[in-house]
Amino acid sequence: MQNISPKKAMNRNEIEKAPSPKVIAAIRRFDLAKAPRYFDGYYGSSLALELSRRFNMPRDQVSVGYGIEFFLRSIFDSCNPKRDVVLANTPHYTFYSFYAQAKGVRLETFRLADKGDRFEFDVEDCIKKIRAVAPKIVLITSPNNPTGNSITAKNFERILRAAPRTSLVVLDEAYVGFDDEYKEAAFLKLLKKYENMVILRSFSKRYALAGLRIGFALWGTRAKSIIRYDDLYLGGSQLLEDVAVAALNSEAYYRKLAREIITDREQLAAAVNKLKNFTAYESHANFVLVKIEPPLAKNFSIKSPIAKIVMPGFMRVSLGSHKHIAGFIAELKNAELKLKKINGRHD
Repeated sequence: MQNISPKKAMNRNEIEKAPSPKVIAAIRRFDLAKAPRYFDGYYGSSLALELSRRFNMPRDQVSVGYGIEFFLRSIFDSCNPKRDVVLANTPHYTFYSFYAQAKGVRLETFRLADKGDRFEFDVEDCIKKIRAVAPKIVLITSPNNPTGNSITAKNFERILRAAPRTSLVVLDEAYVGFDDEYKEAAFLKLLKKYENMVILRSFSKRYALAGLRIGFALWGTRAKSIIRYDDLYLGGSQLLEDVAVAALNSEAYYRKLAREIITDREQLAAAVNKLKNFTAYESHANFVLVKIEPPLAKNFSIKSPIAKIVMPGFMRVSLGSHKHIAGFIAELKNAELKLKKINGRHD
């Protein structure tokens, strides 16, 4: 698989491989006669029709937009700042906090439990907060950014049961596709059972199309009405939808790409965990959360273009090229060597 040209900063969890040959062909062969035209009729979407078929869902329960952010904005925009509350896990994707603040929407949080080598959703704390604040929106990110952990269908159903039927329960799956243990059928079953649930997905990560901004939503039967969501009246981009359908038809290519990313992730984690002052946390995404152990954590900084400090004592490492991963590990080893020399002078 072909690497793409690197950027100066590669710590935003983009895929460092080219999209599939079918995707590239769809871009090159786009019928320019479509460019001056909308989709036929209103609310048109060739991608939504394809997703409806693949997920065996009614067409009106499938929506297409410009990345998951498109839907998240609609969800937050539906809230009345004077009375509505959004409940999300913490730590969480920083956009949630930024956009809630911009809109004046109250954002409450529930804990993720730090188990020392992984984070876990504290479902009991989530249920407690649901009962306390009666949120309009319950927002669960799985796999979670920046921690990399996932929620099971069993635990997600516990949250669905606790949430009022007037609440929208959102499962943000931007990072789905890098977990061999993921049970898609179990979550789709919940979607058919709970009318106030929505699953959000993106073509940015698994399909290596972050720059094209394509996402979709799978809605429970009443979920749209909770936030008064309406599909794009004139439809979306015919070019982007052709590209997305081509990606869906490239499953063998993307399965292989996902396997390469999982292998790189496990090798990076193993290399980190051989070091004394760093701990790689279990991840189901295309990045690894690394804990910086004391005493390094206090003044630690990182130069690697694939890493960034995301919260005190933790950095998130995107899975870049093998060269950048090797450089990251070398930087950690050098930090440990410097600490050893400092401690030696103090003995």
